[in-house]
Order: sequence, then C-alpha cells, then structure tokens
Amino acid sequence: MNSIRLFSVIAVAVLGAGQAVLPSVALAQTQAYSQPSRIKPVNKSKLNVSTSWLVASPRSVVTVNVAAREQKKFGNFTLHSEATLDVLGVEPSLYRGKFFKPNIEQKRKCIVKRESEGYYEVRGGGGNKYFGAYQMSQELAQGATWMMLDEHKKLLGTSDAKKILTELRKTPPNQWPRYYQDAAFSTIYNWESTGSGASHWSGGRWRC
Repeated sequence: MNSIRLFSVIAVAVLGAGQAVLPSVALAQTQAYSQPSRIKPVNKSKLNVSTSWLVASPRSVVTVNVAAREQKKFGNFTLHSEATLDVLGVEPSLYRGKFFKPNIEQKRKCIVKRESEGYYEVRGGGGNKYFGAYQMSQELAQGATWMMLDEHKKLLGTSDAKKILTELRKTPPNQWPRYYQDAAFSTIYNWESTGSGASHWSGGRWRC
C-alpha cells in the first residue's frame, strides 16, 4: 500500500473525513509556505466534529468546541492536505512548531537536497536502511515520534496525537506524509538547542 493510500486510511480512522484546511490555531506554527499542487487532497468533505461529550457552561462549551474543531482541522492538514501529500520537491517546511528554526531553513533544504533530492518516498543508503527526505533510520524516526508527542497533544488533541504517532511508529518513515517528516527532522535537529542534533546529518556528498 503506498503512503497516500495508507495515510488516507489512517486519517479516516483517526480523524474522520476532513477538509484540508490550515486552521488558525496552527498559523503560528505554519506561516507562509508554498503549497505544491501535484497531488490532490484525499477528501474535500467538511469536518464532522461531534461535541455531544461536552458538559460545561455555555461559554466553556463554545471555547472547547472551537479548540476541538481547530485540532481536527490541523490533523487533517498534517495527514491528507494537498501540501502534506506532495512527496516530491525541496519546499519550505510544513512544520513550523516549537522546534522549527527559521535561521536554519536553508540548511534544512540543503540536507533534503543532499540526502534525497527532495524525494520523500525514497529508501536507500547502507542496504536500504535509511528512509525518506532526510534519510532517517527506522530507529531514529521511531524515537522522533516519542519526542514529538507532547507538542502534538496540544496541536491535535491528546487522543488523536497518540493514535497518529502510534501509526507513524509502525510505518516506514518514507511513507510518512511530508508534514511529519519535516516535523521529525526539526524536532531531532533542534531538540535541546538549535543544531543540537546536527550530528545525525553530519556526513553526505557535500557539507550543508
């Protein structure tokens, strides 16, 4: 099963059918970026977010309801928006969260170019042990899913974050949507401070 079909299944199972829209709650994380148009969104139907579980004052209900809708929209953006399913090209990072550092964006693009020529589905290097745009090992990518969990509980909601990252953990990294490959790289690369994880990408055909 290719990555687009795989994450279509995951998106439906975890989030339900959703519109590929970048929500306002994530604008601080994902600001100006180019949205490639080579791959169509998986599903353009509107989100259907149930709020029957809410028990609170009317004002609290409205606040929580809006937050839940924004989290669902962001989940759909990360899994099956047009941008995240475009797996070809050296583009601006779709991840703009806590560990994204604008001052090393050119270095990140250089690493993508060097490691994979911008092919997010590629597998190779050292007996096919490295995956995706950033040529991460399975072990490194799996570790990244745990590192990404706390931040994405806030962005996606605790339940959906756990489900999505669990599915990523079971999936070869070259089958992850663009957003999650970008997020894994920035989280690892800048985990303790800017460039603290740079040693994972210290080699290669040229220096970035």
